[in-house]
Amino acid sequence: MEKNSSILSYIVGLLMMWLSRHTIQDIAFMVGTVVALTTLGLNVASFFINWHYRRKTFRLLEQRQPDEGVTNELLR
Repeated sequence: MEKNSSILSYIVGLLMMWLSRHTIQDIAFMVGTVVALTTLGLNVASFFINWHYRRKTFRLLEQRQPDEGVTNELLR
């Protein structure tokens, strides 16, 4: 137990030391940058996932050749 609390103390100490080097503005900028990059990554991943499944749906529709109404409903 003492070893774990010692490691935790060092981690908290390092975090506090790092935070004391930066102003609130710097930390806010870093947090904003991380949030923006995470959002960008999620949007890019979502684009490729949607593109993959739209393409898969289109190929299945080409194989079945349903009537025009079903095709328009699924591809809009």
